[in-house]
Amino acid sequence: MSDLMNQSTFRAYDIRGIYPDELNEEIAGRIAGATAKFLNAKKLVMGEDARTSSPALRKAVLEGATKAGCDVYYIGQCTTPLFYFSVNNLGADGGIMVTASHNPPQYNGLKIVGRGGVPIYSGSGLKDIQKLLELDNTSKQAGSVEEISVLNQYLNFLVRESSGKNKRIRFVIDASNGVAPVVLKPLLEKLNLDPVLLNFDIDGNFPNHSPDISKKDNLQQLKNKIIETGADLGFAFDGDADRLTVLDEKGDKLPAEFVVGLLFKAQSGLFRKLKVVYDLRFSKSIKELVGKNGFPSPTGYVYVRGKMEEIGADLGGELAGHFDFKEMNYAESAMLAMLRILNIVASSGKTLSALVEPFKKYVNSGEINIEINQNDSLRSKIMENFKNKYSDGKQNFLDGITVEYPEWWFNARFSNTEPLIRIVVEAGTKELMEQKKEELILEIKKAV
Repeated sequence: MSDLMNQSTFRAYDIRGIYPDELNEEIAGRIAGATAKFLNAKKLVMGEDARTSSPALRKAVLEGATKAGCDVYYIGQCTTPLFYFSVNNLGADGGIMVTASHNPPQYNGLKIVGRGGVPIYSGSGLKDIQKLLELDNTSKQAGSVEEISVLNQYLNFLVRESSGKNKRIRFVIDASNGVAPVVLKPLLEKLNLDPVLLNFDIDGNFPNHSPDISKKDNLQQLKNKIIETGADLGFAFDGDADRLTVLDEKGDKLPAEFVVGLLFKAQSGLFRKLKVVYDLRFSKSIKELVGKNGFPSPTGYVYVRGKMEEIGADLGGELAGHFDFKEMNYAESAMLAMLRILNIVASSGKTLSALVEPFKKYVNSGEINIEINQNDSLRSKIMENFKNKYSDGKQNFLDGITVEYPEWWFNARFSNTEPLIRIVVEAGTKELMEQKKEELILEIKKAV
């Protein structure tokens, strides 16, 4: 099993790979046993997404965990936020979710959490679990499996926490053929809502479009349906329904930071403002909006959540479309975000595009991804070049390098999961943003 020690399936935040070449039943079973051992777990929660390989991996995970002497609450096919909620609700020592989130169908993976649904990632135990794969983690006394559901409790939570009355507005939901309908169907019925539904047949082959809702092509069907039906807005969920993308009445995508801005404004009163943790790449307009109530975080949902828990924040958001809530024990809930956005639009009497217009004070490039060979010397060279070239700006190194000037700013960071350098540039004018974007790209090319 020594070849597993360097498996690329062990990523920064979770375990992910192509099935069965990179992640198979043997590896999944061993990971489950190692997880039980690492967490010293008496009870684990286990759920799965709709991928065609999930049942086989689920069986292996159940077997591996119970052989390690751990009892398992099996909650069946579920969304990742429902999985987090279940770990908390059942008072378990942690859990394993079989999912590859927004990746293509041939992938699968494992998300591991500890008590309270706190993510186990490379900085908090995933490497220790990897080392435990070499050991025999079986126990003399095998554990048992109990099939259980807390879906009704989660639905009641969502209804209670949506905090408002949904007036009759027209909206479209694209479930991307992922597991979102497990929660959405009963939720919509409970709230007496009747949106236009797209791709609600759960199918792990994702026949209509990829479940990666960050990509424009995968939102085209939703955009067309919004325009065709004259809807007020639309929502897209990824494969395991932990990410949300919001489109306005024109079918234009709202940047995730604008969603956070709306949530912040709606729940912040004269005497109390929400405490917000945000992806450090958020637009300057949102940073100005939240002011001293905002706290920047490195990119990655595990870091946003960790910072939220550290300071007791009410709300967290990341550019990828994760929206975290204190009410969820700091975990994300794409559906709670959807319900609150519906309430905001319904009670405002304005279009969604009009509501976010005040946030469009600056011109933002969005995330620019550049493929790069990430050897350590090249990474160091690129960062050192940026540091020297922009030494007259205000610099910080919370995640990669961020440099701020009065008229513009940028962040450059290496991806934790792919061989990419990611850049975000924002300026007061389109011309300046384009100029600085080209300047930064040229600087990277020079280093290569």
